[in-house]
Order: sequence, then C-alpha cells, then structure tokens
Amino acid sequence: MLSPKDIYERVSSHLLRQRAVSEDDNGSCRLRSPEGRKCAIGSLVRDDLYEPALEGVGISYYRHAQDGKLLQALYASNVNAYDPNIIDLLIELEQVHDDADIEEWPHLLAALGKRHAFV
Repeated sequence: MLSPKDIYERVSSHLLRQRAVSEDDNGSCRLRSPEGRKCAIGSLVRDDLYEPALEGVGISYYRHAQDGKLLQALYASNVNAYDPNIIDLLIELEQVHDDADIEEWPHLLAALGKRHAFV
C-alpha cells in the first residue's frame, strides 16, 4: 500500500503537471474528464480499474461510509482508503483540486505537505 507521503507526492506531482481541473461539460468535478484529465483522487485509480460507475460520489462521502466502488478501486490501486487517516488526506487533496484556483495549487499543496510533515 502507498504511504500517506507517497499519496501526497503522487497527487501533488500529477496536479502540478496537469495544471487543469478535471470536470465535465457542466463544470462538475470528475475523477476523469472527457479530455482525459484526472482529479486528485482519479489520479490514484489505476486506468484498468477506472469505470464511469465510480463517478458521482465525492471522496468525503466515504469518511462515514463503510464501502463502495470507489473505495474498492482505490484499494486495488494500492491506496488504503479504508483507513480514516488516508481518507482525511484524500479529502484535503481533493479540496485543493475542487475548490482552489489552479494558481493557488503550488502554495496549497506545499502547505498541506508541511502540515503533514511530508516536506
């Protein structure tokens, strides 16, 4: 399983390289966009495990849910989303993608890394 630091590094690298939000034509965030973009969580799901049925339920839903297709896909992708600490980290990473301007991502991701003592 990926460590919290590995997850942070993978997602940060992905978002800073992509420099674009993964969203549908209506502006709703998506794990995978029609243009092939990936959100913070979508970047952790292996391509062979992604399916459109994973869309529609944000990762924060799983803070209290016991199981679901997205948790299963993440687990199969070496992300233990059944661990509450991992879920909390995923929620923070997803909030950067969903709620912040792209220009803010480098600063917010660096601050998140410092808060978690990853950097």
